[in-house]
Amino acid sequence: MTATYTPDILRKLFQSSFNLTQWYTFLQYFFNATELKEEPERIIGSTSDNGYYLGNIDTTDSYRIGLFHYNITKGSVANRRVGLRNLVKSFINPTWGEFDAALVVFDSGDHWRLSFICDIKGETTSPKRYTYVFGSDDLLYRTPIERFNFLKKKGISFENLKTAFSVEALSDEFFDRYREQYADFIQYITGKRFVKVGNKWEEKRLSEPNAALMEAFDYNEKKIRDYVKKMMGRITFLHFLQRKGWMCGDLNYMQNLFENSAYKDDYLDSVLEPLFFGILNTKPSERELLFANYDWDKSLLTEWKDIPYLNGGLFERDEEDEPESRFPADYFKRLFQFFSEYNFTIDENDPNDAEVGVDPEMLGKIFENLLEDNKDKGAFYTPKEIVRYMCQESLIAYLETNTSVAKDKIRQFVLSPEEGVADISENKKPKLLAALEEVKICDPAIGSGAFPMGLLNELLHCREVLSGEHYDRAEIKKNIIQNNIYGVDIEKGAVDIARLRFWLSIVVDEETPSPLPNLDYKIMQGNSLIESFMGVDLSKLTYEKEYKKDNGEISLFDDEKNRLQKTVSHLLSSYYSCSDHDRKVKLQQEISDTINKQLEAQAYDPTILARLKDINLAENNKFFLWHTWFSDVFNRDDDKNGFDIVIGNPPYIDSETMTLLGQTDLREYIAKHYKFIKGNWDIYMAFLEWGLTLSNGCLCYITPDKWLSKPFGSKFREQCMIPRMKTILHTGNKTFESAMVDAIITLFVRNSDKISAYKFDGNKNITLMNSVPSNSIPKPYYIDSLFSENNYLIRKMEDKSIMLSTIAECENACATHDAYELSPYIYNLTSKYNSAAQSKLVNTGTIDKFSNRWGIKDITYLGAKYMNPVVNKNEFCRNFGNSYVRKALSKKLIFKGLNLLDGFIDLEGEYIPGKSTLVICSDNTDNLKFLCGVLNSNLAIFYIKSKYASSSYCGGITFSKDMINNFPLSSNPDFKDEVVSIVDKILDLGYSIDLNKQLNKIIYSNYNLSSTEIKIIEQSI
Repeated sequence: MTATYTPDILRKLFQSSFNLTQWYTFLQYFFNATELKEEPERIIGSTSDNGYYLGNIDTTDSYRIGLFHYNITKGSVANRRVGLRNLVKSFINPTWGEFDAALVVFDSGDHWRLSFICDIKGETTSPKRYTYVFGSDDLLYRTPIERFNFLKKKGISFENLKTAFSVEALSDEFFDRYREQYADFIQYITGKRFVKVGNKWEEKRLSEPNAALMEAFDYNEKKIRDYVKKMMGRITFLHFLQRKGWMCGDLNYMQNLFENSAYKDDYLDSVLEPLFFGILNTKPSERELLFANYDWDKSLLTEWKDIPYLNGGLFERDEEDEPESRFPADYFKRLFQFFSEYNFTIDENDPNDAEVGVDPEMLGKIFENLLEDNKDKGAFYTPKEIVRYMCQESLIAYLETNTSVAKDKIRQFVLSPEEGVADISENKKPKLLAALEEVKICDPAIGSGAFPMGLLNELLHCREVLSGEHYDRAEIKKNIIQNNIYGVDIEKGAVDIARLRFWLSIVVDEETPSPLPNLDYKIMQGNSLIESFMGVDLSKLTYEKEYKKDNGEISLFDDEKNRLQKTVSHLLSSYYSCSDHDRKVKLQQEISDTINKQLEAQAYDPTILARLKDINLAENNKFFLWHTWFSDVFNRDDDKNGFDIVIGNPPYIDSETMTLLGQTDLREYIAKHYKFIKGNWDIYMAFLEWGLTLSNGCLCYITPDKWLSKPFGSKFREQCMIPRMKTILHTGNKTFESAMVDAIITLFVRNSDKISAYKFDGNKNITLMNSVPSNSIPKPYYIDSLFSENNYLIRKMEDKSIMLSTIAECENACATHDAYELSPYIYNLTSKYNSAAQSKLVNTGTIDKFSNRWGIKDITYLGAKYMNPVVNKNEFCRNFGNSYVRKALSKKLIFKGLNLLDGFIDLEGEYIPGKSTLVICSDNTDNLKFLCGVLNSNLAIFYIKSKYASSSYCGGITFSKDMINNFPLSSNPDFKDEVVSIVDKILDLGYSIDLNKQLNKIIYSNYNLSSTEIKIIEQSI
């Protein structure tokens, strides 16, 4: 009977209402159930009065799966999110035995959910639920049919069940196919397409461009990409509306509309644009006139009479929409066929509770991954489990500071509101709710909106449980978006997608359509890092602090500047909920005019004023008027000016790359105006500094970890990390799909006297590694070792030690330009070496412990190979600066600068140290021998790799002079003599394993290390 489950039979089963008899048959013959109860056994418990135990399955890989069925009588099953841990408790019954996972049906009569729930054993891991929603005869259910065919073919194993219910696999597949559709439209216009060559995407011309469309877009390919992206975003949005039943009540309306259209060859201009602009962006009473003005087919008005007016701006007609845009019918046929094959779920998936389908969060993933230049902008899609962690930790930190609820209760409440609210006393709930209602949140590099969207959901869950039985989810969301959420991005495309996600989040909970809020002045385009223009500070347009106590009301005592700013604030507030198109246009003009008056009131230079008036102040990539657009945040009447939570994933672009990308002006501005920028910095350092400036409370970012130990992070570590960092989580180098980045999540608060370091274990569970007082971290404030379980060894070595730099100073061998300029002077010695006329050259590849391999091993220098490389001494002294010459001719140690800390002594000053080496110069021979012995030891490499782990890449490490200079030397008075004695033997007899063991033994004993501690060190080398 197993062969009877063809795709058509599966589709019929999934399209039908739930039938318990049919389900029993399916469990028996498809899933090969081990046990099925003759009669479903009622689950006893307050949370499961309508639940039943049906039996169990023993999988082929020896997992035990419980089978359950719940009748849901209240609320829509498609949107129901039951507290998972409470649900899992109902699976526990001694007579049933223990389950590894559960396969559960939730039936509401009209639809039914089939959920696979795993990680249900114990309390240490959160249970996870993955769900299909069935019961609609309009849907094709392609994905579950394919997955269940896969399941039957591969066998009912636990791993195969997880694959069959995998959301991630579906997301990846959808994105790949979406990208192909996008590329088709781009190629039709430009003739170009990105194709994969090896591991890289390269743009190739594959066909002739469409001359008419190229001319319509002024031959601007960036504008074409943005246009196609927005067009497809609008169509995608309509598929989510279709899922709500708001597109003429047909769950497959978009494909049916195309199939039945008489305008297939001009579908965008004749059907989609009338739908976008004439229906979704126009009130019903104004539609007929607009159709007449654009000569659109008025017969469509009858068919579309029930499609709602949405407002908001997504379907606002742009300048790019004006030209004719005609595509062959086959392009839209393929697009709508592609969309019809997927289940669009209108609720954003939770990492632990996901519907198998395309959710609104997918729009974010599309934006972050689709554009070929996103990697150049340093933008990467942040996995949703990372987003959730950061949102929850930020909210916990905020509530700990702004309520009197105990910290452990705050944490429990935020992580699990349904359970945690029971532990919060009634007299503290109003204050807690008020704090949630008042919080101000911003992402200054909002991208697709993942972080503010995540905090919207966290705030919603918390506010729901505090709002009693009677509340309106959609209204709470609108309130949160209006009063709590702010965002900025330099990319207009990012802003469009972020706004779209917030609109969708409201649509999810609307029972009947209503106009969406306007987000033009909530999620905005601008350069977050700059609030000035041509040297003029634009933050001063806002009104002065002494006027805050009037709650923004215009007073007779206001001066002109303050009156104008208050007018702007009132206009912005009115604009948010305005649903009248003409009134919106008027408000936008009034806002623009008032800000221009503010500019004039500042008495700026006429040339600068004229330039400013030519820029769209609300939408540009040059600067952002933080204190004007978000004046309600920076003029609060509670001395909490600024955002309570600044959160995000700022771009990762180093300062040298910025120059290559043509961002020299921005690079120079940051270097000049940001206090903690140093050396070859990365732009995320500016975002860290600016984030703390914007925040009055907490800052939570995910960034690369390099600033923890690199010199460019030293000023920030000293001034900001030590007094404000609360927690740091190391997420590893596989955090992002598209980038090999060792990432960290840092949480800063107003004041913190302790730093707690966490990292992911092999199963991505968060483990506390170390928690130390902030003031116990010595200069220059490296904290890499906090991620190590051996941090106590690092602290033990540093206790009562002296710094290596007190004996001699480590230096870079040469400047970068010297290393390159040296190349023409190098030649292979073919005659006898003359130390008076020549200097030998060594680099990292020819340095060993206590010796070098000059004349024994080839040296590779800037691509050229030499066996006996030398430089004419006179030419070297004549053409290179005093610093390099001094180091080359001095007594010194020369060390490798990469991977292995090997070094040798040059007592005669006959070696020129090449690129990527370090030197310690000294006239004191014993000091050189002592330091050579210590730095060649196992303990030295263990210490540096543990202390400066964030300087490593793929297991290797680039050593710096600061690492060596800050090395802790034992203060034992006999230490130096004991080491020098062994080093003398090594220099006399040559390096040997036995002498090396003796050296390491002496060094271990001088640091008072136990045999257990020595074993840890030896095993880590």
